Amino acid sequence: MRTLQLLGFIFAIAGFILGYVMLASIDGEASEASAGGAGIGVMFMVLPILGWSALILVPSSVALFNHKVRERTYFRGNFWLNLWKVNLVISFGYIAVVLYFAYIWFKGSIGN
Repeated sequence: MRTLQLLGFIFAIAGFILGYVMLASIDGEASEASAGGAGIGVMFMVLPILGWSALILVPSSVALFNHKVRERTYFRGNFWLNLWKVNLVISFGYIAVVLYFAYIWFKGSIGN
């Protein structure tokens, strides 16, 4: 469980940093080709990294609510518990994004 939590956190940080690096140079004066390239990079590199992070973090973070699971997987100490808290925040962010896109999809398919 500790490996999943650490790996999910690393994927999340790597995805956010890579997304920032790709999109930081895009402004109003950037060419359409560079903006398109950044979009392709986000679509094929950043989103899969964040998707894997979500698939790892959300179930493992929810499983750690059970005290027996934390004890069985040696998930103790300040570092691991603080990592779990940070990953819970990231997991809630992933869930909020999915719920937001589901809301947009339902609103668009049902109509106003």
